[in-house]
Amino acid sequence: MLIVQLKPKKETPIIKGHPWVFSGAVDKVQGSPEETSLCRVLDARGRFICQGFYNPYSQIAIRVLTRGREAVDRAFFSKRIHDALRMRKSLISPDTTCFRLIHGEGDGLPGLTVDIYDTVLVMQFISTGVEEYKEDIVSIFHELYPRHAIHERSDVKSRAAEGLRPVSGPLSGSIDKGGVRVQESGIPFVVDVLTGDRTGFYLDHRDNRLKLRRMAAGKTVLDLFSYTGAYAVNAIKGGAKSAVSVDSSSTAQAMMKRNMEISQISPFVWRHVRDDVFRFLQDDRSRYDIIVCDPPSSLKDEDFEKVMSLAMERLSPSGLLFAVSYLGSQFTTLDFYRAIHFSAEKASRNVRLVEPLYEGHDFPVLPTHPQGIHLFGHILYAD
Repeated sequence: MLIVQLKPKKETPIIKGHPWVFSGAVDKVQGSPEETSLCRVLDARGRFICQGFYNPYSQIAIRVLTRGREAVDRAFFSKRIHDALRMRKSLISPDTTCFRLIHGEGDGLPGLTVDIYDTVLVMQFISTGVEEYKEDIVSIFHELYPRHAIHERSDVKSRAAEGLRPVSGPLSGSIDKGGVRVQESGIPFVVDVLTGDRTGFYLDHRDNRLKLRRMAAGKTVLDLFSYTGAYAVNAIKGGAKSAVSVDSSSTAQAMMKRNMEISQISPFVWRHVRDDVFRFLQDDRSRYDIIVCDPPSSLKDEDFEKVMSLAMERLSPSGLLFAVSYLGSQFTTLDFYRAIHFSAEKASRNVRLVEPLYEGHDFPVLPTHPQGIHLFGHILYAD
């Protein structure tokens, strides 16, 4: 085990509950990080603070595992995993077969993500620490779900920041290349867990899609950056008069059509437009009662403001805009509110915040770690 000593007073955030130690707080390291990432963290006076995973190549130098001195072994991970599954059992409804099982720091397992899609588990090992314990973690899940296929999708950019190469492939069992059939809040979907965005489906939007379903009766709905069409499907299932989905991806379009077919949605109610969202909004002259605008996280700040302004222009009087964003160090909640304000001014619309939009119950966040909140938005009412 490594011994990592911090600079004076740098232990304060950990003592207050934060799960990360940044590289600038580290004073010295005893041991070889090439042999193990597990470390014992000491303050400047040599007093024990916690145990965690150390990575000398990452800006997040230490990811806290425990503030105790217990052994970090297979039994340790087994207990954390069982605790996480117990929480999901109490929160996820029986009519949903796809959700997040493990959500990194929120479940005390920093760097680990596990999603379940009916009979398939999809794993992401994002830190060097969980990568080191991959064999134990996979075997624990194999014991818990012996009939499930297990697939790795550690092909995310954040692995590069940890000095890890992207990895994707089967860990156990086989998966139908045609997609995995799941159910979300009673609605069937087909998910491409092998090559689809994220781990195949934007699971963190589930509660927000359900909110749309409850508001959509008799409304005309526009779903921008629609991907697999999950928002549009929910709108129509909620009684929407019509729904239009806009996305530039041909792959997304094909999956969207499949999802509409398995829900037996008529083409007279739903229409898909394969186009650039900005171009569509500038050319389209229709008005919509509800617009969902969920742009990709890669969108620049000025483009986020522009697309929200264009969407507001297409809203009917007394319309609702589901404005969604992904937070990070370069885009905060304050940036979101500022962008909404300027977008409304540019569109000459008076908007009010009606209801916040967050990730679902299966994406827990520590109260001491607001950086763990990624999905954020608001339902806006526009006069």
